[in-house]
Amino acid sequence: MKGKKITAALFAACIIGNAAAYGSDNVFPHSITASAETIDSGEFGGSFSWELDDAGILKINGSGEILDWSWVNDRRVYGHCRITDVIIGEGIKKLGYVDYSPYGLENITLLDPECVFCETPDNADPTGSDIISNIRYTGVIHGYKDSAAQTYAEKHGFKFKEIEVTAVRIKGDVNGDGEFSVSDLLLFQKWLLAVPDTELADRKSADLCEDDHLDIFDLCLMRKALLEKEKDLTA
Repeated sequence: MKGKKITAALFAACIIGNAAAYGSDNVFPHSITASAETIDSGEFGGSFSWELDDAGILKINGSGEILDWSWVNDRRVYGHCRITDVIIGEGIKKLGYVDYSPYGLENITLLDPECVFCETPDNADPTGSDIISNIRYTGVIHGYKDSAAQTYAEKHGFKFKEIEVTAVRIKGDVNGDGEFSVSDLLLFQKWLLAVPDTELADRKSADLCEDDHLDIFDLCLMRKALLEKEKDLTA
């Protein structure tokens, strides 16, 4: 994320120069966040990362199997606020056994339909097994329909909530016309400048920095992406 913002900063001068045409009194008043503020982040297990926001939502990303939940005892993670939600990102296929019930979690979300919870301390593959761990979880498991998360929740008698399937998002396509083009750049620039009656059809697609903020850094990366796209087309 930091690398993306550093890259974006290299393009800031030309963007700010264009912004002056709309009036210096209105430069980027929209420095808003699409969700809560990130208060800390880090890495664990060699190939996984975590991010915690001030709403108590812990996001874990990476690829592979998390067999050792060492992060649950990491003071960097649990030293800020009460964690209510854990979101396990797409690409994580297996979660090692741990009794997570004492942590007071209200929601656990599995974004990979194939991600499974191990039921035994030896982290054996639970697929097809009749073994049910004695975890007493009172929160909600979130996952896709017919996913491993749903199977796990139903097996334990836990509450399950289905994640709605949304259309594929095209990064940068803020006007929602199905393609990323210069018209998206111009629309997003006008939105950042608070030009009256300017609306984004898909705000999330503008978050090119992937930090849940919509600001000039995203605009810079959008311009960079368009330049690279044009270069590829003319190559």
